[in-house]
Amino acid sequence: MHIRNLSILRSYARIGLILFVLAYAAEVAQAQPGGGGQPALPAFDEPKFRDRVWESGGPRINAADGGKIIVAVEIRGNRTVSEHRILSHMQTRTDRAFDSKQLEADIRELWRTELFESIKPATYDADGGVVVVLEVRERPIATDVVFQGNRGISNGMLEKHCGIKKGDPINPASLDLARRRLIELYLENGFNHIDIQIGSGKKPTERLVLFEINEGPLERIDKILFEGNTFASDELLKVRIESRDARWGLTQYMANKAVISKIESDKETLAGYYRSLGFFQARVGYRMDYDESGKWITLTFVIYEGIRFQVRNVAVMGNKFHNESELGQLLKMQGGEYFNEDKMMRDVRSIKDLYGAQGFVFVDVQPEPRYLEQPGMIDIVYRVEEGDRYRAGDIRVHIEGDSSHTKHTVALNYLGRVRPGAMIDMRELQRAERRLAASGIFATQQTGGAPPSIEVKPPDQEETKMR
Repeated sequence: MHIRNLSILRSYARIGLILFVLAYAAEVAQAQPGGGGQPALPAFDEPKFRDRVWESGGPRINAADGGKIIVAVEIRGNRTVSEHRILSHMQTRTDRAFDSKQLEADIRELWRTELFESIKPATYDADGGVVVVLEVRERPIATDVVFQGNRGISNGMLEKHCGIKKGDPINPASLDLARRRLIELYLENGFNHIDIQIGSGKKPTERLVLFEINEGPLERIDKILFEGNTFASDELLKVRIESRDARWGLTQYMANKAVISKIESDKETLAGYYRSLGFFQARVGYRMDYDESGKWITLTFVIYEGIRFQVRNVAVMGNKFHNESELGQLLKMQGGEYFNEDKMMRDVRSIKDLYGAQGFVFVDVQPEPRYLEQPGMIDIVYRVEEGDRYRAGDIRVHIEGDSSHTKHTVALNYLGRVRPGAMIDMRELQRAERRLAASGIFATQQTGGAPPSIEVKPPDQEETKMR
């Protein structure tokens, strides 16, 4: 339901904006049509006409190609795929009128099954009509999928990740893909020396798919150490990574699998942490030392911190509505300090909030660190694109579920000072979203629906379809 024809006051910008209040009702009306508010009795749906036709073998084809009747459909060359399965994809059947166009459509449908390498149709006259012959050459079909040598991961888990099951067409490419999936599964579970070979299934005559698995040991992290760090302590760095050790034997078999992808991610996380604090030359590597059993690892992150960069000057460019002095009062990053990414991003949000509170809905602020010739020094420039200043135009409410007029009115009440003609304050819109979510009237993520949201769009932008 749309609330339209609201008067739009004079705007500071060339155009007004449309506010979309998107909400999802937590309850759906229970009464059935014609029930006077009483619950309707359960009903059984009668099969549709189309379903009845397909259950009986599909629609009958009108007489075509001279009105010849199909006296037989012969499938030749199939070894694994049954004739019944092939005919289930065809409308060309015995005792129906032959239609060459329908036969072409049937062959296209058979190609889509990916069960065949070649399909050659032929017809010949016989007493009483025509015989249709399909000469097929099958792709190899898996008669079974077997895993040999696995102990750490069950057959059910391997079958789920493999992607090939009994009855599926197989070829070297699909088998190699399945093998890579299985290797990835083992690596995600700490089997870093996994080796998997395809023992059967690659040859055209082989129908049994056999994966020969040499798992190797399940590797676990005993200790996590750090080398080269002087700025941050081991304890501070350890809480920033996902990999976990045995904690002096307290969690010897809990969440401490040595997963290479996780260790690689931890390496990037540590490097990002240092760079966010001005160590732009920081580099991080790691070393894995095994004990005699080959199952327990001492993981050492090797860190080169480099020098920490300082900020020489902070400037704002592109601003017109606010002068640099006004914006400078908002900035936390100051000249003479060490670079801090958190401070820089807080400055970006502060500038956006200031403009957003005054109708600059689409303001954009981009921070630009500029490296200087002097070692260890940078300048920070905040580049501002203000855009136009807007007042609110139409306010339209979209509700999925129980979309009564009362719900629309309630949604508007939660907008507070957001009214047609008022200067748009992005902070007020954010508060209105929080009020709508906390009202308990509309669905939220906790109740299985998308939370209420408010979108701001120019009036010339085509309205998007609701989810």
